[in-house]
This record gives sequence, C-alpha cells and structure tokens, in this order.
Amino acid sequence: MKNPIQMIKQCFEKEEPYFVLRGQDLCALAAIEAYYEAVKTQVSDPYFIEEIEEIMKDFRAYREEVSKTKIPD
Repeated sequence: MKNPIQMIKQCFEKEEPYFVLRGQDLCALAAIEAYYEAVKTQVSDPYFIEEIEEIMKDFRAYREEVSKTKIPD
C-alpha cells in the first residue's frame, strides 16, 4: 500500500484536492464500498482492486472491533 502521508504531501504541493476517511467515521465504510464497486468496473489493474478490497476489509474489521462510530471531528 502506498504511504498515505506521502500521498497527502504530494497533493498539497500540487494543490490537488484529496479526501481522508477515518475508521471511526460513521459513513466511511459505505463510501469505501461504493468506491470499491466503481473501481471493479472501471480499473483493470488487479493489484489496485485488491488494495481497495483490503482497505475495505480493514474498515469492516475496525467497525466490528469498535462498536461506536461517529461523525469525526
């Protein structure tokens, strides 16, 4: 997986918008699931698809471990 901090720095330097989701975010899992469905239909790189699937699994596991989610600060 790519280094998320490095990716954010690159976006910041290029003045490119970026979006961050946290495990505690009430809506994060639904957003990642929707993104994953779009990726499966529009991206041919199996490694990228697998990366997104792993991220989605991590968010699901976090949701199961921590029963309280919220709209983050």
